Amino acid sequence: MSATTGARRERSSRRPLRPRIAGSSLGSAIVSTSMVIVLVASAMLPWWPIYESPAFVHASGIAILAGAAIGFAGAVWSWPSWAVATAIAGAYLVLGVPVAVPSSAYAEVLPTAEGLVELVAAVALSWKQLVTISVPVGSYQSLLVPPFLLGIVATATALTIALRTSRPSAALLPPAVLLVAGIVLGVVHDDAAFEAGVAFLVAAVAWLVRGGIAERRRVASDRSAESALADVRRIIGATVVAAVALVGATAATFALPPGPRDVVRAELRPPFEPNDHDSPLAAFRAAFAPEVAQIEMLRVEGLPAGAGLRIATLDTYDGIVYSVGGSDRSGASGQFSRLAYRLDQSATPGEAVRLDVTVLAYDDVWVPGVGQLERISFGGPRASDLEDGFAYNDVTGTAGVRSGLRTGDVYAADSIAWVDPVELAALRPGGAVLPDSPDPPDALVRLLDRWTRSSDEPGVRLGAVIEGFHREGYVSHGVGEDAVPSRSGHALDRIEELATAKPMVGDGEQYAVAAAMLARSIGFPTRVVVGYLHADDDPDGAQSGDVVFRSGDLQAWIEVQAEDGAWIAIDPNPEVRPIPEQQPDEPTVVSRPQSALPPPEDPTPVDDLAAEPDSGSEDPDRGNAWLDAVLAVLRVAGLVLAALALLASPFLAVIAAKTRRRRLRRRAATPEERIEGGWEEFADQASDYGYPMPQTATRAEQAAVVGGLGPAVLASVVDRAVFGPDGPLDGDDERVWAAVEELQRRMDAPRSWLERAKARVSLGSLGGYAGSRKGTGS
Repeated sequence: MSATTGARRERSSRRPLRPRIAGSSLGSAIVSTSMVIVLVASAMLPWWPIYESPAFVHASGIAILAGAAIGFAGAVWSWPSWAVATAIAGAYLVLGVPVAVPSSAYAEVLPTAEGLVELVAAVALSWKQLVTISVPVGSYQSLLVPPFLLGIVATATALTIALRTSRPSAALLPPAVLLVAGIVLGVVHDDAAFEAGVAFLVAAVAWLVRGGIAERRRVASDRSAESALADVRRIIGATVVAAVALVGATAATFALPPGPRDVVRAELRPPFEPNDHDSPLAAFRAAFAPEVAQIEMLRVEGLPAGAGLRIATLDTYDGIVYSVGGSDRSGASGQFSRLAYRLDQSATPGEAVRLDVTVLAYDDVWVPGVGQLERISFGGPRASDLEDGFAYNDVTGTAGVRSGLRTGDVYAADSIAWVDPVELAALRPGGAVLPDSPDPPDALVRLLDRWTRSSDEPGVRLGAVIEGFHREGYVSHGVGEDAVPSRSGHALDRIEELATAKPMVGDGEQYAVAAAMLARSIGFPTRVVVGYLHADDDPDGAQSGDVVFRSGDLQAWIEVQAEDGAWIAIDPNPEVRPIPEQQPDEPTVVSRPQSALPPPEDPTPVDDLAAEPDSGSEDPDRGNAWLDAVLAVLRVAGLVLAALALLASPFLAVIAAKTRRRRLRRRAATPEERIEGGWEEFADQASDYGYPMPQTATRAEQAAVVGGLGPAVLASVVDRAVFGPDGPLDGDDERVWAAVEELQRRMDAPRSWLERAKARVSLGSLGGYAGSRKGTGS
């Protein structure tokens, strides 16, 4: 026995490896591989808005091809699972650096030791980095690793399932996971989401149809024209189902109101917290101390004439401090994200501005700029650290870097900014929603009433407010020996003091906050901006294009949103001029002049009733609370029902097609056709339950496949009625259909509800009549 075993082993060792897939099966495997590649490629579409770069197309394409090669080779040469996993890991390490981390590859082709370390670490770290950065990210650092890794794994796994298991339809699962990952890790809104879903749906339906045809051919070896016709009908049926689903999805897209989509990046903690840092307006007064006022802070090239260099935009006021974003970070203005590649500002009104900034003595976390940022690139020895720590908020245009800017740092920023002069009287308020703000002090409201008329247009009133500050205000920072006293701060009590003092004395800290409160009272969405502005008498004014800002050039102004969405910068600060002596407070004289008018009469009961407040109108919104709640519930219920209907539409289409087929068979023109239709209905249900019903078999042979006396008797009765010399008797068709319904109930009885449901929506009998000898269903 041992000699025989040794001989067998020797012959086995000399036997060459032969492909598991050969001959006609090889062509089928190639077709399956091509369809899996298309399926995975369609699942990659939701990832595109994250990157929007040719590097993503390159990385995902190589990942899909590499995964397909591994899956196909594993199927051809019957690799064990550990060999397939090893091949996936090897492909990731060999291809990963030049494809997914190109910045760390030598000549962008050969992997480096540094790149390999970054590639391995990115398996665990790149996911969080991807959802805490502004999109699109391009090929920034190692952020291409998630789609590259998932692409290889999903393609190799799907192809292994398709070619090496008895359930090739399960190959849909890995691409579906890839699709869901792209949706969850992607952006909150995507205009191409519908198209991506349609592409994956079409590819998935095509794969399922191919799997159904392959399964039928595996069971029935018939390759006649009738079999081909059945395959064509299966394809047409699947196309109809897909069309119904697409029509339903399209209708839902237009009928249902759009809403926000929750994704992972909307829930994670951002890389920069503005609340961890003091408001730039809180330290405003310190920049004007005599010992620091002339220190050069920043050198800027490319600043438009007359424009200011923004440090930060403040939109939240609690009555004490104006800050960036809310204290609970609930508002969009307080949420910062990393900016790796660029932002699309094509919808932002304004013109392109490019700034080249050199940091001199400026030392803060806020990154100065103008308008809405499109792209930023850092230079100098700390460029890499600054890029890693940079974060941006596109709502306010405010940027920050965790480590702060230091002397010697340089950066170039491309932005879109509104720099053209605007006629304030022509402005109309925009529709931006800002965080709540306290009401202005009564003294400030009195200024508004004195400077404007409530009947004027909002733009006219805004212009009158700015003109009032320019006319009646005086500037003093309250520092230095000869400075006129001026208290710092911008809390409500300081703003009330500004409005009541004679003369009105303050600086940008108070004037900007006071102007913002009055502009909001008029109806304009308004924000406070802290930045650098040149004085009119500065020889290095902004007209030169190469500007040096000193500490004393710090200023605060406001931005109001116009009707077209543009944020217009307005400077409410008065010109620097001599401040007159403080005027003494005028005493209030209380006199009681003689009046010849009689005292007022006692109010009548009608007057009392008129003077009493209407208890039913204390809260005008209270009466609508229940209606709003009911409408909200109905809206949610409608969305849920619409989603369920959309998901169920393919299954409902299958059930409707079978119901119509049954009705046509039972209402056929002749008794013979009705009797044959009854047998066809029984055979179709048997086919849906998985019985192999050969198309060329007789009814008796088909009845034997199902088993039992009932199907055999029914087959005999149908054959006698159809082929007998006297034809069917009166009422035979009704008796046959009654027998069919009884046999169908018996077929359903031992099965679970899930098995019965799967049979009802099975496409097995829709590709042609499963039991027909003609394959035509008649």
